[in-house]
Amino acid sequence: MMTCQEMDERIEAIAAGDEPEGAAFLAHLDACPRCGAALARARAIEDALAERPVPVAPPRFAAAVASRIRREYWRSEQQVDRMFNVAVAAGLIAIAGGTLALVNLSAVTDAVSAGLAALNALAAEQAGAVATQAAPAFSTYLLGGGFLVTAVLVWSWAERSGRRSE
Repeated sequence: MMTCQEMDERIEAIAAGDEPEGAAFLAHLDACPRCGAALARARAIEDALAERPVPVAPPRFAAAVASRIRREYWRSEQQVDRMFNVAVAAGLIAIAGGTLALVNLSAVTDAVSAGLAALNALAAEQAGAVATQAAPAFSTYLLGGGFLVTAVLVWSWAERSGRRSE
């Protein structure tokens, strides 16, 4: 047998004819006057609604709704564009600030230069007498490797972005 709570969940659908009455539903109706009255009220409301004419939408209603949706979508896209531009500007400011800090901090540049000179000296020592030709400095290889890694990362990013837009 069904409970009153289960009946409350199904009464509207049964009154509207969207759901069939089951044996358990009918058995509960015979035993519970409260649920029987609720079903009678729901059917009276459905009958009153069925007698009323269906209102007609105003002219150009669908076009106005579609226009509003497009306008709201465009506004949200503008917001995303603004946020992207702010992020790019912040990134450029950070890069410029970092560059200025490196330029102004001679100790940092001196340390990098000393490190590269030490790497060059180590590479020259290792090469020793084996190399008869003058080999490029180690920093050249380091710089070339950095450019190669950067190029591969940019290529990978461009490939992923191209696949998402298709």
